[in-house]
Amino acid sequence: MEPIVLVGIAIGLAVGIPGILSALAVGMAGVSAAGVTAEQPERFGNLFVLQILPGTQGFYGFIAGVLIMIGTGILGGAGELGGLPPNIGMLAIVAAVPAVLQGFTAYWQSQVASASCGAVAKRPETFGNLVIYTVMPETYAILGFLAAFLLMISLGVF
Repeated sequence: MEPIVLVGIAIGLAVGIPGILSALAVGMAGVSAAGVTAEQPERFGNLFVLQILPGTQGFYGFIAGVLIMIGTGILGGAGELGGLPPNIGMLAIVAAVPAVLQGFTAYWQSQVASASCGAVAKRPETFGNLVIYTVMPETYAILGFLAAFLLMISLGVF
């Protein structure tokens, strides 16, 4: 298989899976936020923060995909058929694995965000604490992205 095909698969997985998971997570948190907003529209700002937090994993996957494009040269047009080193495609897939897996933290983050929306409805003064709870799964998403970035550097993809 041509290296450019494997690079394309790596990019598609790194961008697509976290993007889909983030969209689902933002949607789940949004359902909770919408329910509270219907009863307490003045809580919109706090609820919006809680809703968008599970969407960051999609950004990490997108950035990882762009870094793979830059590192392999296909973003600049250097990736024509037969123009890439033979092993770069498999290395790109290996580097994309943590970027893909970090996307799954969006689901769990949406669970915390959804529960936090309900808590804000009952006790608005707990918002700061609830944001901290909601951000905790984000730590592992960041570690996954960082691992992907370091793998890209170590393996010579970037």
